[in-house]
Amino acid sequence: MNLCAQIFDLLRDFWRRPEVSRKVSLFLIFSFLTAAAGITLNKHGLLPAPLDTILPVNPFEAIRMAFSLVLAVEVIALIIAISDSVSLAVGKQLEIMGLLLLRETFTDISLLDARINPAEDYLLLLQIASTAVGGLLLFIMRGAFARFRYLQWNKDVASYINAKKCVALALFFFYLFAGAYDLYGVFLLGVEPEFFRIFYTSLIFADILLLLGGQYYMPCFHATFRNSGYAVGTLLMRLSFGVPHYLGAALCVSAGAYILALTWVASRFSPEVLDESGQEAPAAKREAGRARRGLPVLKRLLPETIVSA
Repeated sequence: MNLCAQIFDLLRDFWRRPEVSRKVSLFLIFSFLTAAAGITLNKHGLLPAPLDTILPVNPFEAIRMAFSLVLAVEVIALIIAISDSVSLAVGKQLEIMGLLLLRETFTDISLLDARINPAEDYLLLLQIASTAVGGLLLFIMRGAFARFRYLQWNKDVASYINAKKCVALALFFFYLFAGAYDLYGVFLLGVEPEFFRIFYTSLIFADILLLLGGQYYMPCFHATFRNSGYAVGTLLMRLSFGVPHYLGAALCVSAGAYILALTWVASRFSPEVLDESGQEAPAAKREAGRARRGLPVLKRLLPETIVSA
């Protein structure tokens, strides 16, 4: 387990280098411009075979490709966040699903004709509105989720962190496999991309594995229920793939609302804080913890200037 943690640390440190981040950003820009140029040439019949059958002719597909690459980068950030905190990983899931909904918004807009006929395009307009509003709601929920704070104390926390790194490392290798498999299917078999559906399926199993590991290192009903709830939220997000966009948006927003409510309840009714030795903290610390948890929700969600006013 220590060896897996060391390998993961090397990958994480490499990914977080500023020069790597800049190169990834340049790659995204180059990919978007290349895709836009290739699709434009293909639209006018200027591409030779077999490129003319691989590339689409709709210019909006370049935006979809760009969003897909950004999401692929965000998935790596999600995998890295697992080793830091389960809650950070859940927040990354909300970010990814919000971007996915915005990507589907562009996809649906590309299907509209120059002249919109509400009588014929009402279903498509409904999908555009649902994905756009759903992405906005997930963005708001992600901001509210980041405001919640709760403490985790355990004398074996270092071992649990190593266990999470092992799970994250296995998820990273599966990420590479799923990406290669998806590229093979898209470019050689001509099937629809299914990377995010496959990855979110594996993410559900990773959540359960983290839940079982947490049960070993932190045998606490409070932590077990919270982590189980996060797995339920991931499952709801997974169900949003392969359904109509308006139903997928509803499932994603429902998952975000459930995760937000679960996090608020977990932070509001957290167990007694323990010190590093695993013993009960002094009464003063417990009272301070109760006071912090008893702050009004409005003060947590709104900026301090508004609360002061």
